[in-house]
Amino acid sequence: MLITVPSVILVLCWVVSLWGSRIQFTTPMLFALGFISVFVTGGLGGFFLGSAWTDIPLHNTYFVVGHFHLTMAMSPLFAAFAGVYYWFPRKFGQMINERLGKIHFGISIAGAYLIFLTTHLLGIAGMMRHNYDPTQYQFLQRLQPLNVFVSCAAFGLASSQLIFIFNFLWSACRGPRSVANPWKANTLEWTAPSPIPHGNWDGPTPTVYRWPYEYARADMPDDYLPQNTPVSYIGDRERV
Repeated sequence: MLITVPSVILVLCWVVSLWGSRIQFTTPMLFALGFISVFVTGGLGGFFLGSAWTDIPLHNTYFVVGHFHLTMAMSPLFAAFAGVYYWFPRKFGQMINERLGKIHFGISIAGAYLIFLTTHLLGIAGMMRHNYDPTQYQFLQRLQPLNVFVSCAAFGLASSQLIFIFNFLWSACRGPRSVANPWKANTLEWTAPSPIPHGNWDGPTPTVYRWPYEYARADMPDDYLPQNTPVSYIGDRERV
């Protein structure tokens, strides 16, 4: 139960960071939101496995499988996909196809929930894990259709990753050229030329004036403010 304390703090920080913002549902943001959703959904199962009165019937069942894989497998995978889609233009200087990326996200999150929410149900019904043939038990034979459904959903989820592989390879070779800062980010990696040369910058290292979270300033015409923008360009309050 102790692990819920830092987990809740993390989720609170993520949600508060998004609260009140103008979210743009690009592919990286969709996967980032999917990460939060899957992490929270999987984490809720930890309350039942951390309490003795519910853990006794759920211990070593498929409920544990669903909880663990949502939290420790699917949520890191969604975070990794978010990073790949986000930094793809920085790595290759070309944009990855957004339509294919959103299709990839939709199938992936649907597959994740179809598989592991169903395994939660199987665990509640008493199906134990580490069993090569659950149909040998009469009381589990009625659950076989759900097992088949989980297998079909798993094959669908795995097959959908071919969309990502195709999109990655095609966009790296034939994708449209990316602008210097396609996501309007504040961090310094978007100030380097493309392709990135040895040492990251052709000229002098950029000067850092502020942290990378300067968004939605009332005294700026744009919604973002890169770290290397000179202080004299900000406004009268900070003019040097």
